[in-house]
Amino acid sequence: MEEVCVIEFHEQFLSPSTGVRRPIQLVGERPMLLRNNRVLIFLTFLGSAAALGISVCMAIVALTYFFPFGALNLDRSAAGVLWALGAWLMAMSLVYLWRQGKLMASCSVLLDPRGAYFRIANANNGKEVFMPWNGIEAVHYKRIENQQKFTILGSDTSIVTFTSYSFYRPKRVARMIAECAGLPLVRG
Repeated sequence: MEEVCVIEFHEQFLSPSTGVRRPIQLVGERPMLLRNNRVLIFLTFLGSAAALGISVCMAIVALTYFFPFGALNLDRSAAGVLWALGAWLMAMSLVYLWRQGKLMASCSVLLDPRGAYFRIANANNGKEVFMPWNGIEAVHYKRIENQQKFTILGSDTSIVTFTSYSFYRPKRVARMIAECAGLPLVRG
């Protein structure tokens, strides 16, 4: 049976001049795992499966416009091409949703009294990085195009970057990391 741990935290907005390092304050010194909602991940994979079904059905409809060849005219061929294009676009959304679901399922951050363990995946591979609380130099965020990008800078030149495609609420994740490290969340 999985044990459920509710951890309360007090959110403080620190100005850049008051970023004093302090130890992590976890209830009962228990680690906290931050990851995406499993229901959201399930719905992403479900959308991918639905896109597969819709794509197959659209391809079948496209084939019915092309066969029999004797009844093929300009209108039927144009409709068949449009249905085939729709089937291809639905197949591309299947691929996109599947990759997004895999990305969301494989990203997590574990906050414990010693530091933060990052398990961040990208399109090609995943990486695991540990940063102690006194080894985090800054937590930056900026908005680019239609996403938010968060960067955790380590004192040993290590960098961890995640976006709003990695986590459902990435700003909350970055705020918690910054608060535990005793640093402000800096825009820029």
